[in-house]
Amino acid sequence: MLCRSKFLYAVLFSIFFVKISYALKYQFIPENDEFFDDCSNQPKNILNIYGLFDASEFTISRQDDIIYMSGNATFKWNIHPGDRIEMSFQLFKFDRIAWVQTLFGMTVRNMCELLYDEPQYWYKYWTKHVKNKKDVRNKCMYPGTKLIHEPFSLNMIFDFTGLPISGRHKVIATIKAFNANNVERPTSICIEVEGQFERFN
Repeated sequence: MLCRSKFLYAVLFSIFFVKISYALKYQFIPENDEFFDDCSNQPKNILNIYGLFDASEFTISRQDDIIYMSGNATFKWNIHPGDRIEMSFQLFKFDRIAWVQTLFGMTVRNMCELLYDEPQYWYKYWTKHVKNKKDVRNKCMYPGTKLIHEPFSLNMIFDFTGLPISGRHKVIATIKAFNANNVERPTSICIEVEGQFERFN
């Protein structure tokens, strides 16, 4: 009977903890007014955001804690139509004197299949605002593909499960392309976004 009571308490605690965890919302406040940073200490074959896009027709501005974006961006990364594009995201926290990898991360093995998938975070904050998505959704990130954006803002609110999160963090996104033989292309993309997480009510 005692064991059964302990089990029931454990189940109730787990349900309560999960509910509280899902209730925790955080706003990500970018540090850089242009939002994107270069990844540090990378070899020459690792390109930044401007190796991925021609952003000469794209504008980024900031007002308070919100980033505003508008205009057109054309993919220029030297890969081939039909390549499989793999994208990874990893969250790091600054702890005293160094960046420490957290448990929050994900890898998407075929980004082309999910670039315009509505449940994804990047759709909510980015590709949702591509006005010509019907024309480009099958062209993925291949060079020459031009995305025409409606003006949009990045007021980034996230739900985190588990322990509370706060302070200085950065997301590192890496993008790699693989040919039909699953051989990685010689160049890849690395982008950092640094900022602070604050509780959002």
